[in-house]
Amino acid sequence: MEKIYMEKNQKQQSTFQQLFKKQLPKQLSVAMVFVALFSFLLIGITNVSYAAVTPIPEDEGLGDSFTTAEPGTEIFGRGGTTSFPVFMYSTTGGYPIFCLERDIGFLSNTELTKSEAITDSGLLYIMANTFPHEYFKDSDGVDFPDEVQTWLTQATIWQYLYETGDVNNDSTDDSASTSANIEAIKSVTYLEWGSDNTCYADGCDPEDASGKTFYDVYIAPLVAEAKQADVSANGRMMMSIANQEISVTNDEKYYQTAKVTVSNTEPDQLVAGSVQVSIASAPKGTVLVDLEGNELGDTTTELEFYVRIPVDAVTEENKVVQLSATGTFRGYEGYYYRGSDQDGTQAQTVSSVYTTDVPSSFGLEIPINYTPEVPDTGMSLAQSVYFVGLVVLLCGLGIIYANAKPKTKQQ
Repeated sequence: MEKIYMEKNQKQQSTFQQLFKKQLPKQLSVAMVFVALFSFLLIGITNVSYAAVTPIPEDEGLGDSFTTAEPGTEIFGRGGTTSFPVFMYSTTGGYPIFCLERDIGFLSNTELTKSEAITDSGLLYIMANTFPHEYFKDSDGVDFPDEVQTWLTQATIWQYLYETGDVNNDSTDDSASTSANIEAIKSVTYLEWGSDNTCYADGCDPEDASGKTFYDVYIAPLVAEAKQADVSANGRMMMSIANQEISVTNDEKYYQTAKVTVSNTEPDQLVAGSVQVSIASAPKGTVLVDLEGNELGDTTTELEFYVRIPVDAVTEENKVVQLSATGTFRGYEGYYYRGSDQDGTQAQTVSSVYTTDVPSSFGLEIPINYTPEVPDTGMSLAQSVYFVGLVVLLCGLGIIYANAKPKTKQQ
């Protein structure tokens, strides 16, 4: 019975399967391999994933100029009684761009030209920590869709610029050039785009909605960080000294400082081998030495060292040492892009940051205030009591002797 079933099954095999059981000519086999490889490469080249964002070229950014594309998908922020819409903007090359002047309309098919560099550290910080450089995640740690990423990024930028009083970001009522009050950002609990796409603040499943707002969960914390006085999108060099004490070397030829330490805020972004410390200003003959006392000269790549200053070279006019630490980080830069249409209508300023090598430097000033240690010549309390007691004793003996001498004579 089993043998009959197997024979029947073999007869039902396709002609294609039977064909490949036969040995093909070697030339035909090789040709088929090349055809398959070419087809695979062609598919990989022509089938672009439209969900993926076109990356901004490193060390180049958006270039000297670009042309704005037509606005993309409109994402509506819903919540309460108002709506806050955001469009997906890009260049004609597909690079994402974000608006920096909410009160001015966006112009498509318009050439925008590179202007001054963005020096607002908070703005750089926000753009470096949002889409497409960093992705917002839902409550399960999953990346939101690109539409949600875009809405959150643009809303965060506008909220920061509004709170810091940046020009052309004053839209606070319905009479402004933009239709929605910027305060509407704070009440958005879900986003809608297209015909059937919805995403809630906790995630993209309506059943998971908890009533939380995108502002409270994602926007407000990022804006607060960006408004800190020392915020930076890039790494910074730092240098410190253990204390201000100055000692003298054993040969009494040099003053020596306490230990100096070089550090930075973003070790992961630091370009290897880029750190260098040098003496910017000091008395003649000042050198750096390692922790074992070996001379390093006036520059070093060591991260811990001492400074030695010739005693004979110090005067009242030069009693200070100035050090400089430099390093390079893989960080972020950005530029404002501005322009107008043929009628002279001003276009909204836009930008998008890019990654590049960013130098950083830090200066440290060390005063040379040497006070030699003077031995303590003061008597202790016990010594003082002993000395006073000795004086009293001698005085007492003197009095007894003085009184006893006349009596001797009288006898």
